[in-house]
Amino acid sequence: MMATTQSISKREEKITALIMILPATLLLGVFVMLPLGMAVYRSFFDYRAGGESLYVGFDNFRKILKNTIFFDSIANVIKMTAIIATAQIVLSFLFANALVRIRGRKAVIARMLIYLPYLISGIVVSVIFTLMTRYNGGIINAFLIQLNIEPIAFNNDTFWSPISIIIPTLWIGFGYFTLIMYSGLINIPREYFEAAEVDGAGFLRKTLSITIPHMKNYFILLVVTLVVVNLQMFEIPMIMTNGQPAGQTMTPVLYLIHSRANSNISDSEITAAALLIMLVILLINSTIFYLFRTRKKDEWEH
Repeated sequence: MMATTQSISKREEKITALIMILPATLLLGVFVMLPLGMAVYRSFFDYRAGGESLYVGFDNFRKILKNTIFFDSIANVIKMTAIIATAQIVLSFLFANALVRIRGRKAVIARMLIYLPYLISGIVVSVIFTLMTRYNGGIINAFLIQLNIEPIAFNNDTFWSPISIIIPTLWIGFGYFTLIMYSGLINIPREYFEAAEVDGAGFLRKTLSITIPHMKNYFILLVVTLVVVNLQMFEIPMIMTNGQPAGQTMTPVLYLIHSRANSNISDSEITAAALLIMLVILLINSTIFYLFRTRKKDEWEH
């Protein structure tokens, strides 16, 4: 009798769980899986005027893979993403450690202020930083001129143009990632730090032995988020540099937007290119998860 009751209870729990996840599953299927399937299908066809379609197999992918500008744009965005992700994690982690030590109303005000840039759209941020970095009349160059220093062509120099993209990208996401780090830090049991202090451990030792191991999942979350977001960046490069000079700040999404506007490549090729971008993101994130999984496995074995 007891076994039958437990079996019915488990069956009801399964049914309840299925009912609860059904809306999310339907939304995922309709707005993610279905469009993805349609995109994959269309990538194997060449759609011509009049609605006619011609099956071309992998020709669209072959054309994109031979496109040097597209590959250069991927290389550009991977380099910028690597710099942004590294700097963002380090800076947000350090600032979150400082934020934890602020108490009372000051802590609330500090958290609110650092989060504000995240509420501003990328277009507005681009305009703000363009006004700051413009060669003629920009705030930074006006200040340099006052110091008798030659003005810098931030948005038209092969060295400075990527930096002019990286800095506003860091600024707009700094508060959001800092608060994620902050939420991880406040969830670490204080007893661990108190015990370490009794043993005479300093800040560096506590950080390496306690904080970082407990924050590992947060680091992985932030890296994956930064990779996904920044490999698809286009607003800030489009407004600040438009992919120039010499294509140094051209990103894959920005290149596809230009190509679509100028009719340089077909819609089917653009679909194939978008799928390749998704594949690059998937491969990078899969590598990150694999490395993290390997490290956790080693820890379990020891």
